Amino acid sequence: MHLARAITAAAATLSSGVLVPLYINPIGGSDCSGWAPLLDSIKAHPDVPFWAIINPASGPGAHGSQPGAEYQQCIPVLRAPNVVVLGYVATWEGDADKQTGVGQDVDTYAGWGAAYRPDGIFFDQVSGQSGQLPTYRGFVSHARPLFNGGNGFITLNPGTAPQDTAYYGIADLILSAENFFDKFKTSDLSLGSSTPASKQAVVLTDGPSSPPTSLISQLISTDHIKALYVTTDSQASGANPYDDLPTDLEKFIAAVENAQ
Repeated sequence: MHLARAITAAAATLSSGVLVPLYINPIGGSDCSGWAPLLDSIKAHPDVPFWAIINPASGPGAHGSQPGAEYQQCIPVLRAPNVVVLGYVATWEGDADKQTGVGQDVDTYAGWGAAYRPDGIFFDQVSGQSGQLPTYRGFVSHARPLFNGGNGFITLNPGTAPQDTAYYGIADLILSAENFFDKFKTSDLSLGSSTPASKQAVVLTDGPSSPPTSLISQLISTDHIKALYVTTDSQASGANPYDDLPTDLEKFIAAVENAQ
């Protein structure tokens, strides 16, 4: 059941979609109001693939725990044929002292009840360096079999193009550009046979109040990257840019759809 859903979402009618850092409490209630704008857009755009990253407590919470009642209620609502749900795990640039904790976070997500268990893992703070590649191979080989019927979806976030292109071989998706909107240039991306656009995502914060259609066209129509997210939320002065959804979310998703 989970395998079919994740494959459909990752290879939906449209080839490119939206990677959403959903670091927002769903709140619960009849409409899961904290996520309601996204839930509405997912329903309105069934041909657009979505990858939604849940992050209850800078990870899943205490080792071996279940998520709060609001997550147990709302993750099943988030699920749809065009959605892959990913659990957030920080990796601390492959720091050897933190590796046990990385595995514990993965195992905690894997122990969640089937109705609200993620389809895979979003590994954050990824080194991208050759020296840490064996560490990340280990993280991925541990995580993938635990989700989605043994074929968990794995995203790595080095925030920039990884120094070692072998990272593309171990992940389903790589967040190869995470930046302020006004500091990003399409030339920042490395696109080629060993760095395929079909495995790359771009996430930009402090974006404009209306969708940047020319940039969307370049990245989706011309470059054919897999996933894009531009938010009006801000990371200026150390603020969390993912604690609210974009004010223009529906228009942004429509622009991504129309670019294909």
